Amino acid sequence: MSKKNPVFICAVIILLATANLSFARVSAIDSLKQLLTKANDSTRVVIYNQIGDKYYSGDNFESALSNYLSALNIAENIQNKQCVFLSLSNLTNFSEGLGKHQQALDYGLRALKVAELQRNNDNIYSILDALGGLVYFNMGNYDKAIECTQRMLNIATAAGDKLKICYIQSSFGDIYRAQNKNQESIDVYTKQLQQAREINNVNYIYGALNGIGMAYESMGKLNKAVDYYLQAFNGAVKAHSETYNFEQHIAATCFRLKNYHKALYYANDFLAACKKRSDNNAILQVYSLLKNIYAADGNYKEAYNVTELYNKLRTSINSDAIQNRINLLETKYNTEKQTKAIEYLQKKAVLQARLRNLLIGASVLLMTIAFLVANRFRLKKRSETVLASKNAELVHTIDRLKAAQTQLIQSEKMASLGELTAGIAHEIQNPLNFVNNFSEVNKEMLEELKAESKKPKAERDEQLEIELINDLIENEQKINHHGKRADAIVKGMLQHSRSQSGHKELTDLNVLADEFMRLSYHGIRARDKSFNAEMITNFNPYLPKVNVSQQDIGRVMLNLYNNAFYAVNQKAKTAGADYKPEVTVTTFTPPSGGWGVTVKDNGIGIPDAIKEKIMQPFFTTKPTGEGTGLGLSLTYDMVVKGHGGNIQVESIEGEGSQFTIKLPAND
Repeated sequence: MSKKNPVFICAVIILLATANLSFARVSAIDSLKQLLTKANDSTRVVIYNQIGDKYYSGDNFESALSNYLSALNIAENIQNKQCVFLSLSNLTNFSEGLGKHQQALDYGLRALKVAELQRNNDNIYSILDALGGLVYFNMGNYDKAIECTQRMLNIATAAGDKLKICYIQSSFGDIYRAQNKNQESIDVYTKQLQQAREINNVNYIYGALNGIGMAYESMGKLNKAVDYYLQAFNGAVKAHSETYNFEQHIAATCFRLKNYHKALYYANDFLAACKKRSDNNAILQVYSLLKNIYAADGNYKEAYNVTELYNKLRTSINSDAIQNRINLLETKYNTEKQTKAIEYLQKKAVLQARLRNLLIGASVLLMTIAFLVANRFRLKKRSETVLASKNAELVHTIDRLKAAQTQLIQSEKMASLGELTAGIAHEIQNPLNFVNNFSEVNKEMLEELKAESKKPKAERDEQLEIELINDLIENEQKINHHGKRADAIVKGMLQHSRSQSGHKELTDLNVLADEFMRLSYHGIRARDKSFNAEMITNFNPYLPKVNVSQQDIGRVMLNLYNNAFYAVNQKAKTAGADYKPEVTVTTFTPPSGGWGVTVKDNGIGIPDAIKEKIMQPFFTTKPTGEGTGLGLSLTYDMVVKGHGGNIQVESIEGEGSQFTIKLPAND
């Protein structure tokens, strides 16, 4: 044999190294696809489902769905019930994972029917778990969720499976808590805790303790919630078991209790654990909690630093998702290209000379590198185009949201105008009724006087004429008085409406508070004739005139009165005949100077869980169509930002609320 060319040997080594690299990068998906050609139909169903799982875990949802549907099609063609059940179960979980609840429900019910035809309790149990614990639960159909969970309990009880029985209690607890049936939730979690201790399952023990804590937190019993969270966390640490998100619950609840030191300790400890396992989504949640804790504790520097970390990580996650997509496409392309190159070189090696093999190999290698570089550049440009498009969509969405916000604020102003109009109409109606009534009486007396004056002098009753004339004069004075009263009401309202927002002038706060209280009351009465409430005024007679924007402070008072009358009206619907709705307004001079006004009601009160949210824009507890969620938000802006004052809220659920506004002294 002739002596081997060293250059050829080097080329072969390079090509073999490239080939080995390609084989190393062949994905699990490609390996599974190679098995499809040799497998029977039942095995192909399993393989297609496994390929779908791989695509699903890689966020390639379109390919995942295609493979799941291929598996279902084959399973139905061969009429293999177990294969059909497997495919339908995967499609149920896949659809629910994408938030397509109705589609998931359709697949799940089909899977349940197949499992029932099989009389396979394991399959029935597993699909009931998906339907009750995920689909019906996420759809808010808690009755159906309970029904599925109860069927699971019956199956587990009949089989004597204590582990499953223990697990099912947590499902009941989650559903009851979602329905705000917190005591029932605590009862089943307590039952689970007892069962978990009997079978010595630490994960269920600490899961049950955590569930009890969440139920107490929903009830507003935050200290008890923290106690159970700590039991779960400390027990899990001691047992070297998974601590899940116990620390996050502890930190969040301590934050609500304003125990910022303890909240920071557990939040930072949980952050370290999340970083250790590189859980970026959990890290984002902890950053969000930390910035709120720092801000509430007055440590704005740390709040700013954490906010910067939050923004950087969120940007990095988005960038990584795009890069992972690019890498996935590159890997797929490289795998296919390199495999073809190896096959090509192997065929040519038998037929061609060593030198020609070297040239072909070098050419293929150079072409592959060039193509990869070009393809990488093309993919990069495509990703930049996609990002630019997404950014444009984001800007457009922000503009639409701003426009919607402006429209909602305008709607709130128009709603206030409507309430003022109804109140003004009622206020003017009374003096107008007097004017109309006295005018009719005067008309009758003038007719009588006219008739008397036409009689012969001997028959005329001069005393009657004098009385009629005096009555006419007195009635004209009353008409004039009530006309001026209506005129004063109109002028006062025009003065309020014409005052530009932010324009301040000396104002009698007692008069302003009294006018808007009556306007609010009559505005509500115009919409609901059955509504009644006692209006109590405690005005400080020595209160000096204050320099405020009449339009802004008038709207502030109108918002507070409307909320107060709404609260007592809601309570009146269920409280019984002994309940007397009352709304009280009090003006006062605070010890620190300035002025203040308090609006108090004995209505339904505000739950502790939402007290911190009531000043947020668009937050409302009223039914859809009855509130924009902007009233208290605008009130806060006008008092705090417009006048440099503050608002204090005191409320007990079921007993009533009190809003106190304090503004600084005039400049």
